[in-house]
Amino acid sequence: MIVLATMLAYDIQFACDGHHLTKLVKRTTVARLFSAARGPLAILILLFGAWPVSGMQQASSQWPLKPYRVLLVVDKWEDTTSQLITSEQDSFQPVAALLKAWSVPFEILRLDQQILGNSRLFERTGTVRYGTVLWLADSSSYATKNVAALEEAAKGGTSVLVLASRCLDPALERILGLGFKEPYSSTSPLEIGAAHFITEGLHQRTSSGEFDSRLSLESRTSQVLISQQKYPVLAVRQVDENTSAIWMGVPHLKDVIGSSYWRGLLFRSLVWSLGYLVTPDADYSHQFVLALDDWGTADKGFLSYWRYPTLSEAVVREHLIEPLAKHRAVMAANVVTGYVDRSMKRILVPWTQKFTDRYGVLQDYGSTKRGLLAAVAAGVVEIESHGWTHMQPDLDSPPGPWWNADLDGEGSTIGWYEEFLDRRRGGEAPALTQLFHLKRSLEYLSEDFGSRALSIRAGGAAWSRSYSNHTGRIAAQAGFGLFEAGTEFNFYLDRDMVLDMAGAITGASHGHEQSLNAQNWPAHPDGPIMVTAHDRDIALQPDFLDRLFEQLPPAYETLSMNQYIAVLHTEIESTAGNDWRLAFHFEEPYCDYFKKHSSSWKLWLAGGFQQQLKSAPFLDVSVDEATGVRVQTSEVLRQPLRIEIPSGAGTHIWKLSAAK
Repeated sequence: MIVLATMLAYDIQFACDGHHLTKLVKRTTVARLFSAARGPLAILILLFGAWPVSGMQQASSQWPLKPYRVLLVVDKWEDTTSQLITSEQDSFQPVAALLKAWSVPFEILRLDQQILGNSRLFERTGTVRYGTVLWLADSSSYATKNVAALEEAAKGGTSVLVLASRCLDPALERILGLGFKEPYSSTSPLEIGAAHFITEGLHQRTSSGEFDSRLSLESRTSQVLISQQKYPVLAVRQVDENTSAIWMGVPHLKDVIGSSYWRGLLFRSLVWSLGYLVTPDADYSHQFVLALDDWGTADKGFLSYWRYPTLSEAVVREHLIEPLAKHRAVMAANVVTGYVDRSMKRILVPWTQKFTDRYGVLQDYGSTKRGLLAAVAAGVVEIESHGWTHMQPDLDSPPGPWWNADLDGEGSTIGWYEEFLDRRRGGEAPALTQLFHLKRSLEYLSEDFGSRALSIRAGGAAWSRSYSNHTGRIAAQAGFGLFEAGTEFNFYLDRDMVLDMAGAITGASHGHEQSLNAQNWPAHPDGPIMVTAHDRDIALQPDFLDRLFEQLPPAYETLSMNQYIAVLHTEIESTAGNDWRLAFHFEEPYCDYFKKHSSSWKLWLAGGFQQQLKSAPFLDVSVDEATGVRVQTSEVLRQPLRIEIPSGAGTHIWKLSAAK
């Protein structure tokens, strides 16, 4: 069923008066309902199905679309193999993280290893490959990089968006209609010039106390939209009706993710340069992924400072399933599947362990597993990985062996209980050993719970950081989609990229002895907060989860870990035809959540494309092979348009066409 309705738009920190409210804050919703349609905008029921797009022919379109793909151009990339992007070493990380958070497909061209050229910027059919080139490079010379090819791509339809660059190349100057003059410093306000889509509804920004050096470029043929005294801060040049060249003088690239002002400008500049943008239908400012660590670990039965009973099935049902269900919440259980047995000096199945420990406490791991399976069946828990053993892979070498070390002495040293960093011996965990443990974790989680874990959280927040032993990179190789290390580091993972999401995803820890203080969480609209506690907290305070939810500020809600991973890994592309088609690719295993759940997205249209749509009074909107819904164009033009894609693996096609 499809219904058109108005809802609040994605907040990019732009002010909205009455006029702007219609254009910026309303959106048209295309949603499935599961009961009879109601209201004047209810249209009709659609049956959904998956439709593969392999072999689809490209054809001319009455509404020509730019390719939904961005080329991110950077001066250098610390990782010579072009896989690992970190906030600590790569200045372009904030922009890459935002593109990933916004579901914008992008490729990276690094000028320390590559050059531009027609073969990179054009498809073999002669069409441009990228809808926008996002230029972050700021070298003093591009003499050997064939930047002139970018001019030809701009003439062919590729927009150019430049951030924090002096643009020291004649081709770049011609494309942008700007020329570098000198650096300057100023604390004057940023003044908004002529009305434009990019700055519509923008608050004026003061710069008091900001003394950093800025770039002064002279406008030649560009239109200055924002200025600081006589200096351009944001300028645009229309190459043609559908192609633009934009320069943004953001002081630091980190500001685009840390400042609502610059983030909003980048967002609307992308919409303008591409003509459209598709983002997740989510504002993560009040969403958090809740996880409890240490299910299945051995140390709770013998460490003096970490002892507690493993949770029984009855406790799980009463103090985990019930509060989660009551609050319509979902939680990630970070599970260990290898029980390190000191008596046998082997790694065993946790769930067969039942004994009274040295403190006289009954430990019944089989009961814990039954409780977890019940929680999964109830839909309130997802099984994720906390490693295989939560302990050093090498338990034999000096200062071990750990197997018979005094548990009140050497055997209690914290370094033994970290799996992905050998802090006890002052080194990293070898890559091959980490890979073995990660694959064992995946194998046994599937065997024990029938679940394909997609996230891995390093035990003790300890992980190896060199490229060769980087735990996130190795987790990507094993097939995980997200890597967490403590509250500070969260990496997006796929087969080609390991991307630090610092600035978008944030983290917080919580324990039964603490106040939640959620009002101090560093909220961000483009990424959730990863909140981590332990099964120990329920063992020592049975009403732990009830207390946690009672302390939450209004409107906060949990987010499924697997849902978030699926959103991050969805690939979106535009496909040409006599109508407008967007393909949503749900790649396995990362997008397994969408096999049984629908997904919602928001479509943002720039002014030019909105004008093109107005030529048709009515439009047909459809998903996959279902019959289209006829709607008034004026309804579609209310921004943003909400797209709901039905459940099912593979590829789905959303289509917009003029009614015949």
